[in-house]
Amino acid sequence: MTLNKKQNLLRECLTVLLLIAAVAATEYFFFELWRLDWHVPMLYGGDGIYWVGQVQRSYGELTGSLGWPFYQPPSPYEPNYDLIYDAFVAFVGLFTKDTGVVFNLYVLVIPFANALAGYAVFRMAGMRRWLAFAFGLTFGLCPYVQQRLAGHMMLAAVEFVPFSVLLCLWCVEDPTFGRPGKGFFRNRRNWLAIAFAWGIANNGAAYYPYFTCFFLCITALCLILRDRRLSAGVPCLLTIGEIVAWMIPDFFPMVLGQLAGVGSTLTNGVYRSPIGADIYSLRISSLLLSPNGYGWDKLANWLQRYFHLLATDEGPMYNENGYGYLGIVGILGFLALLVMLFKTHVWHSGKTEQPRLGDRFWLLSRLNVAALLLASIASFGGLIGIFVRFIRGYNRISPYIAFFALLAVGLWVEKRLRTLQGRRKQIFAVVLTLVMAYGYWEQQGLFNPQYEEVQTTWYQDEAFMEQVEETAGENAVVFQLPYMKNFENGSLNNMWDYTLLRGPLHSDTLRFSYGAGYGTENDIWYRETSELEPDAMVAELRAQGVAGIYLDLDGYAVEEQQETLESLVEAAGCGMDRVIEHESGMIYYIPLT
Repeated sequence: MTLNKKQNLLRECLTVLLLIAAVAATEYFFFELWRLDWHVPMLYGGDGIYWVGQVQRSYGELTGSLGWPFYQPPSPYEPNYDLIYDAFVAFVGLFTKDTGVVFNLYVLVIPFANALAGYAVFRMAGMRRWLAFAFGLTFGLCPYVQQRLAGHMMLAAVEFVPFSVLLCLWCVEDPTFGRPGKGFFRNRRNWLAIAFAWGIANNGAAYYPYFTCFFLCITALCLILRDRRLSAGVPCLLTIGEIVAWMIPDFFPMVLGQLAGVGSTLTNGVYRSPIGADIYSLRISSLLLSPNGYGWDKLANWLQRYFHLLATDEGPMYNENGYGYLGIVGILGFLALLVMLFKTHVWHSGKTEQPRLGDRFWLLSRLNVAALLLASIASFGGLIGIFVRFIRGYNRISPYIAFFALLAVGLWVEKRLRTLQGRRKQIFAVVLTLVMAYGYWEQQGLFNPQYEEVQTTWYQDEAFMEQVEETAGENAVVFQLPYMKNFENGSLNNMWDYTLLRGPLHSDTLRFSYGAGYGTENDIWYRETSELEPDAMVAELRAQGVAGIYLDLDGYAVEEQQETLESLVEAAGCGMDRVIEHESGMIYYIPLT
């Protein structure tokens, strides 16, 4: 039966709505959203608390309260490397400034964007609706995304990864794409490429633009070697140029900051070790080993013991690079693409009327192995990391590998569905449905925030800071201990990075010592003052008009905690009856006035 354009559009819209409903149902049941208090951020620690702070900073309500008593306005040389996030927060901010609501919406919207982008590219690659629906849903909530949601939310937003792969396909399959000339803007794909380039450039904190440009370089190399002429790589190089052009406005302020010797958040205070690219590189074993034990509890327990041994024995070498699991379907595609490397094939992409499956497999297999050569431990990424230190988390190439694998399986399935007939087609469809359903179910449960624990801490902090505000008075300066560098200080004993933001997040009237750019006047004073003996410290704080000390005992060794508290209270001369104690018993406010 042939459908007209109106019927096709209607079915497309219905499929998209069904995909949105499926993602919503998945989040509700597997993320257990009935436990969520929308006014409380679902994540409230480490990198999660940093992004909670970013929400408030977007409204201009946080930056001005950090880095006192020698407050300096933020550097004018601030790069903007994740404009997609900023645009979303600004849009939601038109309707509400509730930190919890905005933060939670951002986290929960990410899988929707990923799934819809995957669906769109699967459809443009020639997959039928219900098949693109299934693979889009699988990609939108793939294990990498779920694990990244628990901290680096911007890295979980992989909605432009499918479009990056699509650009590679267009470069090799469409002879009119990306060719400069009079007819350039008459090709709709060229307009779409410019739009995709903007999204890629403003997504993933420079990692995803970097990886996309790498894969376009590999695609260009394949074309140049095949055709034996440099002009064959022009579409890829032009697309890279479009991405770079969109990135220049984002990163140009950082360059100006370096030239002016001022620095910025990214250049001032963040030391990137040349071995970071090896430490945070890709582990092939992590692509294949399921944190869920492939759905078997006993196997999951055994694998968790193995992961624990890795973390214990390998120390820093086993870290976020354990987040690359591809899922059942992804593993099948990944292994198939590796096998394809050993198959002889004459690559005819761009020279046939319609794209051929074998040609697409050939390209995807090359992109797949190039990803391994770049990102695996002690590979080319480690060599690049000696010179380009900002890019160090090469394990973050995982969503590209996942999409290569899913696209390869999806295209193969599409061809089988077109060639099989009768009972064999029915059996194949049933087996496919079971595998996809099993793969979808098995990869769930990797994002499970501790809602009640976070809510308890959030409201305790809120009550504590209300008392501190009342005691200290409006616009008072609070000195925070222990000293913590901003940003990426690392954990101090049992206190995670960024934990000292908890106080500022709950106060509209106080100003805090934490949060100044590393190496600034306030940061140096903050660090040096924190190293003084209690009596000398209190004398210096009073000389600078500081109203009190915010003390987080989690930042000290257990055997030092009580002694630290008592010595500071004695130096302040206020007595424990005037000290405000947090309900947790680990945070105190010691008044100095």
